[in-house]
Amino acid sequence: MEVKMPVKEIMTRDVVTVDIKSDVRHLAVKMLTYKVGSVIVTDNKQPVGVVTERDIVRKIVSKNLRPDEISIKELMTTPLISISSSEDVTETMHKMVKMEIRRLPVVENGKLVGIITDTDLIAVSAEMGSIFSDLIKMHREKLFTMETEGRTFKGICEDCGYISDNLLTIEGKLLCESCRET
Repeated sequence: MEVKMPVKEIMTRDVVTVDIKSDVRHLAVKMLTYKVGSVIVTDNKQPVGVVTERDIVRKIVSKNLRPDEISIKELMTTPLISISSSEDVTETMHKMVKMEIRRLPVVENGKLVGIITDTDLIAVSAEMGSIFSDLIKMHREKLFTMETEGRTFKGICEDCGYISDNLLTIEGKLLCESCRET
């Protein structure tokens, strides 16, 4: 069974934006103020591009330019690659890896509604892993609260780690024949 989770469940809704007519200094101040690594560029409130810290380094710093010597239009990466809020989180991960991008604006009907980053995806993946671990522990405890002493199981011995067709529950642990003898 595959569970699908839409991007809207984990996206950040408050996106830092800057108008295309602004200057680069204003953009940089916004990035610092909001502690973000990118800003979505808008033109008449429509998302049209993105500026990242990397863009600033590649297009200004490495060329020894002053920020007022370049426009946001020249600095931004365009066309803007975006996704819809109903797109599946797993599909989004694959898209980001394939395209080698770290953030995707979420756009509905031409309107910016959020952003999802690689950090968001890693956080949700880690949380899911933690939940799965808790579920496994919960079911394991449930198994051993039933009468399991003396029943044989197939699986991995909890002492030696080898696979066995003849595991027995001894004092709450699944043990193979060799480990039961010691």
